[in-house]
Amino acid sequence: MKDTVMVSPKPKFAFKSGLQQFLAFGSLILMIVFFSLASSNFFHFSNMVGILLSTAVIGVLALGSTFVIVTGGIDLSVGTVMTLCAVMTGVFITMWGLPVPVGIIGGLLTGALCGLISGVVIARLGIPPFIATLAMMMIAKGLALVISGTKPVYFTDTPVFMEISQGSLLGELIPGFDIPN
Repeated sequence: MKDTVMVSPKPKFAFKSGLQQFLAFGSLILMIVFFSLASSNFFHFSNMVGILLSTAVIGVLALGSTFVIVTGGIDLSVGTVMTLCAVMTGVFITMWGLPVPVGIIGGLLTGALCGLISGVVIARLGIPPFIATLAMMMIAKGLALVISGTKPVYFTDTPVFMEISQGSLLGELIPGFDIPN
């Protein structure tokens, strides 16, 4: 009698997942090659900085969302909570006249409070993450609109905030490396 070893078949979805990741990365490489051939200005420093500035906020939000998705959850409220945090930071600094560091901490605490509420609703009350974060999205959107009076909050009278948001810490440390914060 021969010994037989049973090998379990590989799941089919592993191949599809790997192929999907390769296609996403491959399409990015293809776009870079296309745009570099289409324009000689594509790889210039100022263009790269412009692309990074245009995608910085979405990139930071995507980074945070990645951790949620990896753990099997979903968070629909990320963008609107960010908006609420920005509005609250603006209110703290421009309308209430608080110092810039206090206003920034207030905005961060606003986001932490929204996350805490969503987390408690999901973990303790057993509400599905889709429903809880959809509700938080609507609450954050409504609060941001009501608090701002549906008008933009301008930081033009706050030069310190403008320096933080549009200055270049790397440019001060390494001359000629003026990448905005």
